Amino acid sequence: MGDCMKKNNWILIFTSIFLFVILGLIYESKMIHKIDNSAFKFFEFFRTNALDSFCYFLRDFGSSKVYLMFAAIILIYSIIRKRIWTGIAFLITLLTARVLVISVLKNIYERPRPSTMFYLESGYSFPSGHAVMATCFYLSLIFILFVLQPNLMKYKRIIQLLGLTIIFLISMSRIYLHVHHLSDIIAGWLIGYAWYSICKNTFIFLHERKQI
Repeated sequence: MGDCMKKNNWILIFTSIFLFVILGLIYESKMIHKIDNSAFKFFEFFRTNALDSFCYFLRDFGSSKVYLMFAAIILIYSIIRKRIWTGIAFLITLLTARVLVISVLKNIYERPRPSTMFYLESGYSFPSGHAVMATCFYLSLIFILFVLQPNLMKYKRIIQLLGLTIIFLISMSRIYLHVHHLSDIIAGWLIGYAWYSICKNTFIFLHERKQI
């Protein structure tokens, strides 16, 4: 379990936060606007009814209800493994990420959603809540699985690739459905990674001091 208990680099964490802040200052610039529009146009080449249905599935699969359901399963499993604080830490990471994005950051930036939305989505656009939650959830899930089931470390690369692929697909579906700009997604990845890393480092810090 030693490899999974390595703390994430604080330089990367602060860099992610710094880049998020910069992106929050320039997302209305012509350059970002052009990049965002190019992303919308890119997905127009691949638009099909089947892909529409798949992206709607990803929208629902990346919802808070699904994450909380999986979190409850992890919490129950952590109790069975007599590592209840591991499950609680996982749940806290998800809940605080949701509050951080929906209740704080979105209301700070108040960026409107794209006017070409495929369906009516409420709330503001920046950063993408789906991108933040997917990043926090799947990175945290990978870490927690290695803590609860150390023998899974032999499949580390495969599990990490699977998690990153799901994060990418959920995030890209938001652009495909025109409910988020590419810059919203990148911002979501940045702040999602930063929050996951802060929670992970806090967990390891407390674990090393036998607090959990």
